[in-house]
Amino acid sequence: MMNTWQALILGLLQGVTEFLPVSSSGHLALAQNWFGIQEPLLSFDVFLHGMSLIAILVFFFQEIRQLNFKQYFLIGIATIPAVIVGLLFKDTLELALQVPLLIGVALLITGIDNLFSHRLLQKSPKEETEITPQKALIIGLFQSLALIPGISRSGTTLLASLGQKLGKKQAFTFTFLLAIPAIMGALLLQGIDIIRDGATMPHWSLFVIGGISTLFASLASLTVFKKLINKSQFTVFGIYCLALGLIVIFSQLT
Repeated sequence: MMNTWQALILGLLQGVTEFLPVSSSGHLALAQNWFGIQEPLLSFDVFLHGMSLIAILVFFFQEIRQLNFKQYFLIGIATIPAVIVGLLFKDTLELALQVPLLIGVALLITGIDNLFSHRLLQKSPKEETEITPQKALIIGLFQSLALIPGISRSGTTLLASLGQKLGKKQAFTFTFLLAIPAIMGALLLQGIDIIRDGATMPHWSLFVIGGISTLFASLASLTVFKKLINKSQFTVFGIYCLALGLIVIFSQLT
């Protein structure tokens, strides 16, 4: 069973990796594997993702208040691919969480994505551009790839946003506004599983420790992410994911 220190570390990992382009699902799965936590802690993972959602709502409160019908429509279009992929391949994706080798390969892909994002940030337009339904759908298709453990949602979505010629601030904001329905949808599906299967519930104190650490780490990582985008500095994320992916693959093959 999970102890206090593990709950704290998992909470910090969720908060930091949910928003930085390094894949929270991959890090949490690897951490639970390395901690030797055999049973999937679905209820705990759902709770941590819920705290990450609260962090987004707090951080982007003003932007959310100013959303108009067209922007809600674009967010809805961009969310469709993830909904389809999530419903069709839900069981397969859950099994992938238990395969560290697959996560290692996915982290390599995330690393490459981040290096491409670094190059696109150097060329991003200074002024905002119009987000058309076609652009929103393309960005959504990239976001759906992040359902694979080890593929970063924020990383792939940002890459697609920059590839569609969105400005830095615009790409950052749209990337995380898309995270709101994505996380809510995941919470709904996982919540149904918890009710249906009666998932294991850790002690309430572990929820408190993990939740608080996730909330504060999430807000900190969003702040750091925003600053690094403004400075067009993404190389560090690319190198980190490539290195971690190689370590995971090597450890599984030896």
